[in-house]
Amino acid sequence: MAGMGEDNVQEFTAAMQGEAALSAYLEPHVPALLGQEPQAMADHMSTLLSAPDVAVLTGAFSEQVARIMQDSLTSGIFGWLDDDLAFAKPWGFSLSSIQVPVQIWQGEQDLMVPFSHGEWLAKNVPHADVRLSPDDGHLTVWVNRVPEVHAWLASHF
Repeated sequence: MAGMGEDNVQEFTAAMQGEAALSAYLEPHVPALLGQEPQAMADHMSTLLSAPDVAVLTGAFSEQVARIMQDSLTSGIFGWLDDDLAFAKPWGFSLSSIQVPVQIWQGEQDLMVPFSHGEWLAKNVPHADVRLSPDDGHLTVWVNRVPEVHAWLASHF
């Protein structure tokens, strides 16, 4: 799992082992994420944050990320668990069957999703509008690219 932060390597290794192993991995992380100030959450996620992502994880955006993460965990790990398990099994369709317009964004500085995954999607999703960025991380796409994504969506739908 080259190009991925250590926390995600451990998390997705657990996901590949199944629901019980993944639950056992995720549960201890919940207290460190619930009720924490944004900086404490960022510290907990340090292996997943590249320099570009650290640079944008400030102010109102860091508060928004903390609130989203905390809200998602108030009822337990079930959404997080389902999300991770979906990464570890077939999606139920072939990427080559996609007929709708698709845009793929992947930052080379992303430590949450390996850049090679974006490259793989680019090769396997037909007719995709691919944006592989050497300068973006995971969060910088969220912070810096939304206007471009909205413009693309407005021009296609």
